[in-house]
Amino acid sequence: MDFNVESNRDPISTYRNSEFAEAVAEREEAILTATQFRYTDISIYRSVIRWTLMAATFLMPLFFLPWTTSVLEFNKQLLMLVVGGVLLVSWLLSVVSSGRLSWRTSPFDKGLLAVGAATLVAAVFSVNWSASVFGTANSAAMSLVSVLVFLVFYFVAFNSESDMGERLANILSISLVIALLYGLLQILGIYLFKSLNVPIFNSHAFNSVGTVNALGIIAAVALPLFQRKGLNISIFKYLNMAGTILALAILIILNWWILWTVAIAGLVGLIAFESIATKQSQPNFDISKYRYKISQFLMPMTVIVLGVFLMIVNFSLVAVKNNLPIEVAPSFSLSAQVAKQELKQDLITGSGPSQYSLAFDRYGASQLSGSTLSSAKFFGGTSQLFTSVTEGGLVMILALLTLLWTFVQGVRKFIRNPISIYRNIDIPAFWAMLAASGAAFAFYPFNMSIAFLAVMALTLASLSLWSDRIKDYNIEDNVALSLGSSLGFIGGLILVLAGVYFGVSNYIADVRYAQALSETDINKASEKVVSAINWNGENDIYYRGASQAVLALLNQELTKPADTKDTQRSARINNYVSSAVNLAKQATATAPEESLNWSNLGNVYQSLLGLVDGVDKLAEDSYIQAAKLRPGDASFYNSIGNTYSAKADLYRQLAANNQAQAAVLNQTAAAALVTAEANYKKAIDMSPNYGLAIYNLGNVYARQNKLAEAIRQLEKIAPFNSDQPNLLFQLGLLYYQNNQKDKALTTMQQVLVLSPDFANAHWYLSLIYEERKDTANAIAQLERILAVEVNEDNQTVKDRLTQLRAGQKTTTGTQPL
Repeated sequence: MDFNVESNRDPISTYRNSEFAEAVAEREEAILTATQFRYTDISIYRSVIRWTLMAATFLMPLFFLPWTTSVLEFNKQLLMLVVGGVLLVSWLLSVVSSGRLSWRTSPFDKGLLAVGAATLVAAVFSVNWSASVFGTANSAAMSLVSVLVFLVFYFVAFNSESDMGERLANILSISLVIALLYGLLQILGIYLFKSLNVPIFNSHAFNSVGTVNALGIIAAVALPLFQRKGLNISIFKYLNMAGTILALAILIILNWWILWTVAIAGLVGLIAFESIATKQSQPNFDISKYRYKISQFLMPMTVIVLGVFLMIVNFSLVAVKNNLPIEVAPSFSLSAQVAKQELKQDLITGSGPSQYSLAFDRYGASQLSGSTLSSAKFFGGTSQLFTSVTEGGLVMILALLTLLWTFVQGVRKFIRNPISIYRNIDIPAFWAMLAASGAAFAFYPFNMSIAFLAVMALTLASLSLWSDRIKDYNIEDNVALSLGSSLGFIGGLILVLAGVYFGVSNYIADVRYAQALSETDINKASEKVVSAINWNGENDIYYRGASQAVLALLNQELTKPADTKDTQRSARINNYVSSAVNLAKQATATAPEESLNWSNLGNVYQSLLGLVDGVDKLAEDSYIQAAKLRPGDASFYNSIGNTYSAKADLYRQLAANNQAQAAVLNQTAAAALVTAEANYKKAIDMSPNYGLAIYNLGNVYARQNKLAEAIRQLEKIAPFNSDQPNLLFQLGLLYYQNNQKDKALTTMQQVLVLSPDFANAHWYLSLIYEERKDTANAIAQLERILAVEVNEDNQTVKDRLTQLRAGQKTTTGTQPL
């Protein structure tokens, strides 16, 4: 059967349909192309994140540069600032580009965010916000910037790594092995960078992570990491064996109970977590039939026994340890007292991040009076726990308790949920490393390297247990999320740009200041200090340095020969005077709670005696303010005594040159000596063993012609300074002036034993011998003076020698050379 079907299609409609199909195809192709570009962009961002994480993990334990005042801390902080900026921007770009947000959650998130929030609050209310935000050369690890970049590292790593932390753990192991090897070689005197001629690199104490004890802490915390069993590449097994050997070698050499405590805490944790993992990996577990495999714990148990034994016998490799400096820190009781007193004063926020030294000045310095550390300044407590509580107050205490609770939650999950153990056999090592980090926090102050290692432990522990706790959000389908991501991207970018800008500016400023400190030309040094201030005008240290540089320029100007043609000399002197004072005042304005700034201002005023009227009282007021900020420090009253002692010398000199006003000027000098005496006595009352104040008091008595009192003061300190020829000479001179010639003879002979060419000792021995009619020895002493090249043209000695050889008496009216 044939069917004839007549088409009713309109030619125009057919054309339109084909046109629509082509448009749809073009649209789909454009969408496909855009999607391909989007996935390409996302892949690029994720690659940047992955490589940045790996680079930071490898570099942080090793990175240092010699250009700043702090070879380690500032450089590591700048590295982490750049790393944090790259990670944050890349992660935000990946989220915005993909339109999706994949977010993992861990109990540690809350604890770390609490620590970050507490640091922010404490920084806002800090007495020196700039130092709290960026830290100082001596305290950078827990500044606001450092804490924020550590948080960025943690969250990006936790939300980006897909292998439960194995890659980062491997890279960290490589880096730590290199750092421990370099540190051990330095301890043994094998300097890898000796050819660079940088003095600090040729020191037994230098390494890439901090002090020698900080290296020991790194070794102790790293021990559990080196015991990982889930290694798929054999080279890492040998690498971890090398790391274990290096860590133990360092711990044995240092043999300090705190290092062993941290190491034992980590190894006990390793045994506990391994035991739980072994137990839970057995199906149908019956505790009555369970037997531990002791062999798998042989290494940690051996190290624990070794550590306890070495602590008990107080083992010491004297030949090695004698080359290492002694690290001084406040005791646990003193650190606790400082924290307690600071909480009474600033309960909520404490002294502020990186401001521990101010709290110690107020509440701890008085406990050091009478010791050799009476003027020592401490920038951290005996442990990071005390430091954080002191600097962060109640908000930090709550944050730390939150972080501790999250650790407890993690342990509970570890015990109750064995699923993760099947996926990652490295979990016990990661959590043992975290336990060791916690012990380090409780017993030792953190620097950038130790803080980073603690953050890595938190990151690896989170990845090991909570990698599967992930939620996906479609940002483009949610208006709130879309708006939030856009604003977050803008805010994050602004934060990164601002942080990097100010961080780099501060870094350049510190480089310039370090250059100024090493500069021998005072004019160039002054220019570099000014450049440092231009880059960072919020650092009081730079203003202190600049004021002292200007004083050096002033002294240089005053000692130059007068030139009648130089009409600008007075203007330059006045400019130096005003600049020195203004710079010192700016330091006190920048950090008004810092005692060093007020002491420096007092020193500047003291240096202007004779140039500016009334500076003695201004100097005294500045030193008193410094004493209020650091009670118990006797050095400030000693400085006040020095100020009035110098004033007395000045007025005595003026009296000698102005007979008409001599009586008034001498009276002023005498009053100044009385004030100096009172302040030296106050310093000695505060610190009875303060040798410098005792010596200065003796000099005051000598000027007051109280020779017996002067001798009594110098006799107090002479036995403890028997290797100081100048001090012994002063004592011998007082004996001579007080007509105690036998003691004078013996003391002058002691001086010559220490310093055979001491001209004045020979001079007074000659006088004593002459008085005893021993002309031959008197002549011999003078000949010894002239035998020294610098004295061969001394006319006074030549004239007296001529008189002695002629049989003439010469002892009347003699003065020191």
